[in-house]
Amino acid sequence: MENIYNRLYNNLEYLKLNQIKNIIDNYLERAIKDKISLVEALDYLLNEQRIFKEETSLEMRTRVAGFPFKKSFEQFDFNFQKSIDMNIINDLRTMRFIYNNENIIFLGTPGVGKTHLSISLGLESIKNRFSTYYINCHNLIEQLNKAHYENRLKAKLKNFAKYKLLIIDEVGYRGTGFCSF
Repeated sequence: MENIYNRLYNNLEYLKLNQIKNIIDNYLERAIKDKISLVEALDYLLNEQRIFKEETSLEMRTRVAGFPFKKSFEQFDFNFQKSIDMNIINDLRTMRFIYNNENIIFLGTPGVGKTHLSISLGLESIKNRFSTYYINCHNLIEQLNKAHYENRLKAKLKNFAKYKLLIIDEVGYRGTGFCSF
């Protein structure tokens, strides 16, 4: 029996099924004790692996996006900003604007929550598996100027264009807070 278990463990490691590898011992004991069928056990283990993979992927895509902080829509005080139309916010959360290749611009004075809403929308897009990148306008211009100077502007623009959602924050004193391409 030990050889089979070693092979199972090695196969899980080789296939990078890390979550199953981490929980299999305790779960097999429970499955035996509770007389859980083989199909139910496989379903449970594979579902746990899928959840783990989704969470890991979400964390990685969030890191790649480069947000300065994480803020969700649930953390936004919509009572503070009564001028925000929740129907528009809810429509944006459907990601319809991405499917339609539409640009979004949040306008307002400093301190009204444009960055928070932009990041919240970015996090929603990541949850919906859209590639997303956050950059403030000053850094974007610096990077494009440097790329132009180094004769790599086309490649730099191509890099930014690969994202389904590009959030450009702090686009000037007037407070434009968000664009997508």
